[in-house]
Parts: sequence; structure tokens; C-alpha cells
Amino acid sequence: MENNLQEAIYLIILIVMMLSAVLATGNNDWRKIFKYLLIWAGIGFVIIALYAYRFEFGDFKNRLAGEINPTSPRINNRVNGQINDQRQIILNIADDQHFYVRLKINKVEVLFMIDTGASDMMLNINDARKIGINVNNLVFNKPYQTANGISFGAVINLPEVEIANIKFNNVKASVNDGDMGVNLLGMSFLRRFSKYEFFQDRLILTP
Repeated sequence: MENNLQEAIYLIILIVMMLSAVLATGNNDWRKIFKYLLIWAGIGFVIIALYAYRFEFGDFKNRLAGEINPTSPRINNRVNGQINDQRQIILNIADDQHFYVRLKINKVEVLFMIDTGASDMMLNINDARKIGINVNNLVFNKPYQTANGISFGAVINLPEVEIANIKFNNVKASVNDGDMGVNLLGMSFLRRFSKYEFFQDRLILTP
């Protein structure tokens, strides 16, 4: 009821503004007056539509950015069009049908592939060096079964991991001595979220 009243007030104000603008011209040609009214009504409609769908336009912009760069996580904090305190991280699927994300570790961005089949968060040796880990001091004694056979990992503790400006402290991970290529973001990290779900071509993470 309150929303209908507000809409009626906005409509009355718009009509008054249009009539005032047209009558101020001093033109008594009603065909021209009607034309001007249609023009102003069109302008008013566009303004109202842009305002009414401002969140949808924001979603479209974020969606487009996600398609251009799937590894860049997007933040969604709206539920049914309403602002919500619970933020969601949205990842778009890549061309190879996997989900990738860039995490910030020790202020360094590192690329990971989401792998729900992996038990742990695993780093390759090169990226471990990149974030400042002395791999020469690591003990590789935790076995992992991979597509290339058995490899061994060294358990480490990351003081802070950041994704989309959301920070997680004391994150356990493993540095793998095998030829694993891309880093894996496994279940040990995904369980830190209250919920994760796959929807169409997106992965939605809820802190």
C-alpha cells in the first residue's frame, strides 16, 4: 500500500512538471503540446526505469566483467533485490569448464582451480616460493593420489588468505612436490564457507 502511494505521488509530480514545462512555452497548439507531453513522458519513463532496474544493471555489469575475466570473483549482497548483510562470492565458469579464482596470499595473487575432489588446498612449488615460503625447509611426507600417480605434500599454515576482500586466517594448505601445474583449491578451504553451490555456469560461495 505504501509503495503504491509513493508511485502515485511520483506520477503526479511528473505530470505537473510536464504540464508546467509545456504551458511555460505559451504555445496554444494542442498538437505540439501533446507531442511535448509524449516526449517528457518518454524521458520520465526512461528515468524511472533506470532507477527501478539499477540493481539489475549493476548485476549485468558484474556479469559482463565475470565473463571477460572468470578468475575475478564478484560480490553479490542482494537477496530478491534487497540489500543483505550476507555477501556471496560468484565465480564464472571458464572455457575449459572449470572454475578458477585468484587468491591473495602474503599480498601476492595466486591462481587456483576449484577442485571439490581434492581434500586439501594445494600449492605447487613455484607458487609456494612466490609467496615467500622456503621450500628447502619443508618436509614432504603427506601422500596424495593424483592422476599422475602418488605425490607427496608438505603441510603448511598460511596466516591469511584473501578472496574478494574477505579474509580467512590460519589456513592449512599443502605444498606438493609433484608436477601438478595449477594450484588446487580443495575441500579444506571450501568448508570454511557456510555454503557453496553450483548454479548453471556459476559457483556461489557464501561466507
